[in-house]
Amino acid sequence: MSFDEQIRAALDSTAASLRQHFEAEMLAFSREAARLAGEDRQQAAKAAEAAAAEVRAQAESQIAQLRAAAQKHAEEVKRAAETQIAELRKTLEELRSQAQKQLDTTRRMAQAEIEKAQAEVEKVHAEIAGTQAEVATAQAEIEKARRESAEARSETEKASAETQKARAETEKARAETERARAEADAARAESETVRQNARREIAQAEATHSASERHIADAIERANADNRQAEVSRAARLVSAIRTLDEARGLSEVLERLVERAGDEVDRAAVLLVKGDRLTGWRLTGFAPEAASATSIDLSVDDAGLAGDVLRTDAAVSSSSDSEDGARLPSFAGNSDGLHAIALPVRVGGEIVAVLYADAPRVEDPTGDGRWPAVLEVLARHASRVLEAMTVQKAAGLAPRPMAHGSHVAVPGQVDRTSPGIAQ
Repeated sequence: MSFDEQIRAALDSTAASLRQHFEAEMLAFSREAARLAGEDRQQAAKAAEAAAAEVRAQAESQIAQLRAAAQKHAEEVKRAAETQIAELRKTLEELRSQAQKQLDTTRRMAQAEIEKAQAEVEKVHAEIAGTQAEVATAQAEIEKARRESAEARSETEKASAETQKARAETEKARAETERARAEADAARAESETVRQNARREIAQAEATHSASERHIADAIERANADNRQAEVSRAARLVSAIRTLDEARGLSEVLERLVERAGDEVDRAAVLLVKGDRLTGWRLTGFAPEAASATSIDLSVDDAGLAGDVLRTDAAVSSSSDSEDGARLPSFAGNSDGLHAIALPVRVGGEIVAVLYADAPRVEDPTGDGRWPAVLEVLARHASRVLEAMTVQKAAGLAPRPMAHGSHVAVPGQVDRTSPGIAQ
């Protein structure tokens, strides 16, 4: 039952109660009037009929008074009822107004709570969506981490294999060094053979001229000593150069030491870096001051001459400037009449990363100064091994470190004191 129906029921109950009270009073008044009228009739009957009219008049007067009093009482009761009804209606209106205000307040509060709840629900939905996105991101990161871990394991295994390969190639370079030493020993043996032949010739010529014998003997002894000294000095320089490359502490330092040691063997040397299909200068040594600086050298494969041929043929290339292909000398080499030039690849993992260029006066003696191309090839190959070892160490997350010290043995015999960095 609604509040209005409750108020209406209360008003109906009050009106019915007032009506019953009024009817009860009217009934009591009628009964009293009837009783009084009966008594009057009895008295009038007893007194006289003459007095009946007077009694009737008095009775009628009393009845009129009673009726007037009853009417007045009824009007008072009605006014009281109307006043109570008005008060009740006023109270009802106040209650209805208060109820309406409370209802409006309740509705506003409920609407606010609903909106707040909706906002909370939307916020929760947004948080759920964010959480789902974070979960998806985390899953993607986990998958990425797993892939990276697998790749890292693969790279580690590959680096380990490359390390083993680098070690094998290092051993190969050491074997090549040993072969170079063997060649030096062979050169000394050859010098000894020449000396013995000269001694036999001196013995044969001794009978003819003793003075000439002494001069020839002195000349041969000096030649043998010079030849032996040159061979030992060259072998010592090679060993020292290999040791210097092994002791380098970075990729740039390996190339720096390579061009320096190449400069010990030839008049001019340069290291060019491979950048895509171009060759850029890194270091020059032995070139004239007016020659182009290393940083200004930027050549295409076609313009790089011998160095470009190394990239095209994937092998070492040599040339004499006075031969038919003399024009193939690099542009920065200038006009180098009578020079023998060579370009050697420096590799890392089978890829050419740099080119060593060198030139020197052309000689015909393969056992003397003409051996420098072989020496430079040994240095270029060993520099490649050192660069590969450093690259593998870096790929494996290890700090690059020089190759083991004390792995090179000293070359016996007297050494040229003019060679830089060589122990006496």
